[in-house]
Amino acid sequence: MNIVAQLFCSDQLSKFGQQIALKWESGSWTYTELTNHIQLNSVELRQIGIEIGDRVVFRCSDTAQFVAMYLAVINIGAVAVAVSTRFSDEELGRVIEDSNATAFVYDSGDQNCFFHQRKPMPLKTVPIELKEGIISDSENLPLETISGSASDECLWVYSSGSTSRPKGIVHTHRNISDCCHFHTDTLKIVPGDNIFCTSRLSFAYALANGLLAPLMIGATVYLHPEWVTIPEVHRIIVTESPTVVFSVPTIYRGLLDKLESDEFGCLSVVDHYVSAGEHLPWQIQDAWFRAVGKSIINVYGCSETLFLALAGNSDRTPLESVGMPLPGVKPVLAGKDNELADISEHAVLRISHPFMFKFYANREKETLQRLLDNQFVTGDLYRCDSTGNWHHQGREDDLIKVSGQWVHLREVEIVGHESGVASDVTALSATDVAGMARPALFFIPSNNTAINSSIERMREHMKRQLSKFKQPSWIRAVEDFPRTVNGKISREKLRNLVEGTKRDSI
Repeated sequence: MNIVAQLFCSDQLSKFGQQIALKWESGSWTYTELTNHIQLNSVELRQIGIEIGDRVVFRCSDTAQFVAMYLAVINIGAVAVAVSTRFSDEELGRVIEDSNATAFVYDSGDQNCFFHQRKPMPLKTVPIELKEGIISDSENLPLETISGSASDECLWVYSSGSTSRPKGIVHTHRNISDCCHFHTDTLKIVPGDNIFCTSRLSFAYALANGLLAPLMIGATVYLHPEWVTIPEVHRIIVTESPTVVFSVPTIYRGLLDKLESDEFGCLSVVDHYVSAGEHLPWQIQDAWFRAVGKSIINVYGCSETLFLALAGNSDRTPLESVGMPLPGVKPVLAGKDNELADISEHAVLRISHPFMFKFYANREKETLQRLLDNQFVTGDLYRCDSTGNWHHQGREDDLIKVSGQWVHLREVEIVGHESGVASDVTALSATDVAGMARPALFFIPSNNTAINSSIERMREHMKRQLSKFKQPSWIRAVEDFPRTVNGKISREKLRNLVEGTKRDSI
């Protein structure tokens, strides 16, 4: 089994060979052209000495050349490990060491390349400069794929690590078609449809749902090489008219904040908008529908499953719900003692999935804790309503005890969103100068709201809406939330702003 063979087998190419597979601002490749580049790179990798099972680390922009080389690594039976271009050299060095990488691939002309700066270079790790291969228009290279078993390593994804160091999540070759139901049944994607994902391909959400699944269906994937800005997202939607946009709450909030009212009309050309990666507040969903006339489909997945596990439907899913389990996914809830819990009460979500990860690299103890009876213990709190829709209730560590009473940080966030002075809110637990755990609230002020007045208004709102023991001990306004290398809110950096300090006077 090899996932590249699934994507580019003769049957697939007979149907989609002349369809556009990858498109970018200045060009495109058909499925046949992409296959030819994969084969050309496969030959180069073998000549370099890359063997079955070798791990190859990438820190590259999202280009067609990167996609071709990434898939070529998998094609020859090696293991592809892509990390964010925001990884520092120190973080990259840890990944190369952690994965025991045989090779490291970097963008052509990258003068800040890890290997240009680091001396001595890591032993046995070969640097490979990513260049564009030249292929004749008439050339048709047969794809020679190394097939193995479903237990063979295929790719690693490094988690974004919002509170700790990123960890390598090891995936094996599985059947991609088992994970395309959301794309085909809900989004109704067909060959030739245009797909645009605002996240980077080093992020599991983008890799699986914005690249692998669309290629399995015969769709066209639009590539933007770098991290997108809000104006760039708007421009791409206007010029490319994608059928589906995969994005994250931060992008949707940014579009709502930055665009003028007359700029929203063109966004209705998109059939479906999808959101994952973080909690999507109902306020953003509601404002988006009123501005654009289209719902945002809320979904849930994780790096450990690569593909989505729970997904909504724009027509009948309640606001803030992430919908129902996708085919092949079995969710259950469990308490702290690992005993199964009633799904109507919030408890820790455990899921079995057709694309389950194999283990965490070099973290045997954590693997044993998180992978129980082939179920992934997510650490996310969920409940299921009477209609079968699942609702995210926060993280397992989002419950803190204050004065002997439990405080749910998600409740604090919800109240913060209702204040009218914040465009985005997050709550977390921090320890005060006396070593006591207390809730802290961070928010981004709404447009044209002064920081000092917004903090006072937020504090007064919290006093009116929450019992005293639930009220945040710290309230801070920030211009934007700090982000991890994969774009998630860095709770650790926010916590450090107040950790070990005196509480605000409430």
